[in-house]
Amino acid sequence: MSTPTQHPPAKPTKQGARATSSAKSAKGAPKTTAKTTAKTAPKSTKATRVSGIVNRSRAKQTARVSGLRDGKPLFLGWGRNLTRAQKSQYQHLAMWSFIGVIVLAVVATLGFGVFNELVLVPNQTIVSVNGTNISQDTYRKELAYQAQTLWNKLQAEIAQKNSLDLAVQKGDLSANTQDSIVTTQLQTDEANYAQATITQTSARMLVENQLIVDGAKAFEQQDHVPASTFEPSAKQIDAALAAFKKAFPNGETYSQFTSANGLSDSDVRSAIAIQIRRDNMQTYLAKRLVSPTKQIHLRRIETDTAANAAKVRSELLAGKLSDATWTDLAAKNSLDTNTKATGGDMGWVSQGTGDGGIEYWAFNSARKVGDLSAVITDTSGTFDVVQVLDINPSLPVDAATLKSAQGNALDHWLTMQRVIPGIKVGSANSTMLNASRNLPKKPDLNAALPAITPTVGGGLPPGLPTGG
Repeated sequence: MSTPTQHPPAKPTKQGARATSSAKSAKGAPKTTAKTTAKTAPKSTKATRVSGIVNRSRAKQTARVSGLRDGKPLFLGWGRNLTRAQKSQYQHLAMWSFIGVIVLAVVATLGFGVFNELVLVPNQTIVSVNGTNISQDTYRKELAYQAQTLWNKLQAEIAQKNSLDLAVQKGDLSANTQDSIVTTQLQTDEANYAQATITQTSARMLVENQLIVDGAKAFEQQDHVPASTFEPSAKQIDAALAAFKKAFPNGETYSQFTSANGLSDSDVRSAIAIQIRRDNMQTYLAKRLVSPTKQIHLRRIETDTAANAAKVRSELLAGKLSDATWTDLAAKNSLDTNTKATGGDMGWVSQGTGDGGIEYWAFNSARKVGDLSAVITDTSGTFDVVQVLDINPSLPVDAATLKSAQGNALDHWLTMQRVIPGIKVGSANSTMLNASRNLPKKPDLNAALPAITPTVGGGLPPGLPTGG
């Protein structure tokens, strides 16, 4: 038998050696299993996994609970069919809605307060004339202007008096008369500057301005005169404003006045226009009073009440308006001491010289001789019955009487307007007149003014006695 040929063992290659070595290493290394890996894993990893499982479980449980309906009402029996999640949403919505309402209410309250203070209150009516309302803010501005105008005048008069006093003390005889005049005017102006007086004056100026505006429209139609007869021109206002600014005492300025009182140039110009409108109306009315002119012969009986006047009127009619009846009733009932002894005879009366209430009735274009009035409310607040005895279209008026009537034309006309039937002038709200919000900040109505007395013994040379 042939013997198989034996070959020497082949030498292992490098790659084989590496593989063999790796196998041996693997055999010698400890076996790694899932259990081994789990045992060797970090504890934090285990905690995280457990926490995740728990959280997912809780979330599922919360979702299941939130989705449940507990049958309890949410509000006044409503919401039994809602889930807990839905109820929670409604509760949050209600909470934020409530907060929103509270915030809105606060803002609205603050907003209304500002609106009330800046708009509603200033525009409240302080007085009305023929249905036209005058606001307290208009009054506030007029009062500030009137106060400053009078304050400027007072300071100028005080300075003038101080200068005159020095001249009198030095024996200047010519200064005596002027000092007396300035003293009298200063005393009057100081009294007019008192709060109780100047507030009434300012309200009266506004009332009379409205009467003038209404009256101007009537004259424009009746006498066919242009509106410019009464309305101030820009040139007139500019000149008056310049004079007003120039009149401020040393250390005081126009800008301080307007700033302190919250006034604009337009506000001041409006106040100035009121005075100029008065001046224009005075000029117009004075020119209407001429001589010769229409005059009416009147007689009247003046009584204290409308009822007494009505009674007298009935008795006059019962006596057929005879002279004897007039004489008897005037002597018994009339309050007019100048006419009661003469049967109420007032003589000839021209426009602008008699009582405004009587004049308004007597000079009506339809009036004729023999007419007897209804009860007339006169400007003094008494009640009259008047009869027309005669009418003369052209009689001369005494020069002194005419001059006095012309100088007093506006005041006479204004008092007449207040008693004309149909014209309604309200009373100013006394609370608003003196409300602190309406009083000027500058000048101070309570400022101390010097006690003014005439200079005693002025003009006498030094060393001579002043009296006795």
